[in-house]
Amino acid sequence: MMTFDHLERLAQEWSDLIPSTWPQEGTVALLRTSRSLFAHSWYDYEFMVVAALVGFQALEAAFHFLFPDMASEAPFRRMVDRARSDGILEPKFVDLAGRAVELRNLLSHPKGAAAFTVGMAGQMLEQTHRLTALVVATGLSRASG
Repeated sequence: MMTFDHLERLAQEWSDLIPSTWPQEGTVALLRTSRSLFAHSWYDYEFMVVAALVGFQALEAAFHFLFPDMASEAPFRRMVDRARSDGILEPKFVDLAGRAVELRNLLSHPKGAAAFTVGMAGQMLEQTHRLTALVVATGLSRASG
């Protein structure tokens, strides 16, 4: 049976994908919020969708970190396209980010209410954490090298 503790443990596993040495504001704070929303969806199921949306926002913030030379209002899609054209990320990761853009846009501009199962939201959040960690690590590597 699914419990708050079970959801919280899942969220903690995603937390472990993010280096603790990274600044705790910005992208990392958004990911922390997404995990909290996921765990608290035990009390309010609609938080599943909000958790996924905040996770996608964290990924977008990571792309802004990766491309500091792009205007702060650069569309998420444009940054993902640049990662593809510049060959910065492997194509499979760019494709995953492209799907995140589509989902983020659907959730940000809804035609109605959305609902996710624990499995759907869990997969989205795990992949968002993994991809965000990769994008930020790539940005850090580019900045130092």
